[in-house]
Amino acid sequence: MPEPSPRSKVALLRANLASRWAVPAEILAQMPALDQPAHREAAIETPSLDRAVADLTAYLTTPTWFDLAAKQDGLLQGLRTRPVAYFCAEFGLADWLPIFSGGLGVLAGDVLKEASDLGVPMVGIGLLYRHGFFTQRLDAAGNQREDYPTVHPEVLPLEAVPDAQGNPLTVSIPMGTDEVGARAWRLAVGRLSLYLLDTDLAGNQPDQRVITANLYGGDRERRIQQEIVLGIGGVRLLHALGIDPGVYSMNEGHAAFLGLELLAQTLNGKPFEEALADVRGRIAYTNHTVLPAGNEVFSRDLVRRYLAPAFERRGIDQDRLLSLGGTGDFSMTELAFRLAGKANAVSRPHAEVMRQRWPDFTVEPVTNGVHAPTWVGPRVRALLDREAPGWSGEECREAAFARVPPAELWKAHRDQHATLMRLVTAVAPQALFDPDALTMVWARRFAQYKRAGLLASDVDRLRTILRDPDRPVQLIIAGKAHPADEAGKAMMRDLLATIGAAGLSDRVAFIPDYRLEVAATLTAGADLWINTPRKPLEASGTSGMKAGDNGALLLTVLDGWASEVEWHGIGWTLAGEDDGEDAARLYDHLEREIVPTFFRRDSDGTPGDWAERMRRTLALTLSRYSTRRMLHEYLDEIYLPLIRTARA
Repeated sequence: MPEPSPRSKVALLRANLASRWAVPAEILAQMPALDQPAHREAAIETPSLDRAVADLTAYLTTPTWFDLAAKQDGLLQGLRTRPVAYFCAEFGLADWLPIFSGGLGVLAGDVLKEASDLGVPMVGIGLLYRHGFFTQRLDAAGNQREDYPTVHPEVLPLEAVPDAQGNPLTVSIPMGTDEVGARAWRLAVGRLSLYLLDTDLAGNQPDQRVITANLYGGDRERRIQQEIVLGIGGVRLLHALGIDPGVYSMNEGHAAFLGLELLAQTLNGKPFEEALADVRGRIAYTNHTVLPAGNEVFSRDLVRRYLAPAFERRGIDQDRLLSLGGTGDFSMTELAFRLAGKANAVSRPHAEVMRQRWPDFTVEPVTNGVHAPTWVGPRVRALLDREAPGWSGEECREAAFARVPPAELWKAHRDQHATLMRLVTAVAPQALFDPDALTMVWARRFAQYKRAGLLASDVDRLRTILRDPDRPVQLIIAGKAHPADEAGKAMMRDLLATIGAAGLSDRVAFIPDYRLEVAATLTAGADLWINTPRKPLEASGTSGMKAGDNGALLLTVLDGWASEVEWHGIGWTLAGEDDGEDAARLYDHLEREIVPTFFRRDSDGTPGDWAERMRRTLALTLSRYSTRRMLHEYLDEIYLPLIRTARA
């Protein structure tokens, strides 16, 4: 058999997103970006390709945690034939597939990657948005402008799912008095498959073809159409694929219509309450926010028009259908609660807030985590591989990081910091950044409750901090506002205007188009990660976990996951309840503690206290806030109890 060509080897790596984290970063760096012309693939060094292919092959064939655990646990073993179906409106896996907007999608992508690492049988269900989420640019006045890419699945490493005859598989989805067709695309995520539904079919009407055009785009009708395709279409797709999930896991209420489809399938002559109990035994619901923007509601007229015709024919009358969504406008959150046998929050404080917001429903916490192999930068990763082997495995404990020398961690982090400085130079050339300065980062969605304005609420104090000639400090800002969030856009514009008017544009850099690669560079290279939400609206927050995994120190509001941690001697905290008090305390922390600690050096030039805090932060986040811990908790506390109850 002839030796595969370099191009065919690259095609193998491109066809499986496992190559984005299972293959060493230094090899991936030699591969051209996936959107580059194909003829450049032949220029990659063959030894590097061979190593990459061998690493990917080893990853896919090595026995996993699940392989060993399932031998001892019959419930786990049952997931092999009836896997977890993980539904989400967005998945953040690669910048070339812009079907995500932010934290929710990135978390969903991290969950799939962790399930692949652990070997947990799981299948992802989402939508293929032909124009994705927007790319961001700013005009001269600081106004956000949105450009929407066109996604061409035919030229991406996506497989058009075939039916039994080898033709593209399509499912028919009831929508009012019509039927909408959707085809499926498959993306390999390590050992798992993510299926994405797409209504851009020649057989659909023009207004139906654009249902899956944009993530979170369009009016209320477009939104209910998308959620029908995700929930009802997703269940029908699984049936067409011959997959009978043991658990349907809804990551947010956008997929809650899946429960109606399961209920209609289950009725089949059964009493309604009995069928509902059966369905509840198969559904888990995760809520990510109590904010109205994250809890979809539709008018009852819209629900009648789009859902009642099909479900009345299948035994769910209109009154009963509407009652599942509450007494006012039809709430997807209440629908999810009523159809799920298990509902969870994404941190302990979030669970308390949810219980106050929805007191009629039972909620338990499973705090979010991040996929550490994705987010730990290359230099820190090499250090951990040497000093704390197994740092991303089952035996990862805080004590495992005691052997990591703080001075070596400081050096590894500074190498990653240099990469961040190159990014700033490339995209914000007006920022005259000092590689030896303390680099602070605020990077998240521009929404009012995130309070970006705290950073420049006292420009005189900020100027004094940034322009200290002996202890220089610099600030990086990144983030997008939702296209419909005019208040968020105004906050961004006002913040940048304030910085410009204060003459600080050389010490403050705005990195446009916050996306996965930018986030990875920021979290890997930041010295100080700043988190300023208004309490108690930050359900969890994960960016600080990613930065902490790389040794960044945190200045954070005690909300979400951060409120579960004792930060004394590690990071610095804000109360999060009063803007004026938090702004004053933020500057106090910087002036009195953070900046002095960073510039207090040992005889070898290392900031000893700072570096020790780095080690302790890294030990904390890697051991307690990973998707590995998170997915184990989902199995133990959510998924397996559902399966156990259903069996009983």
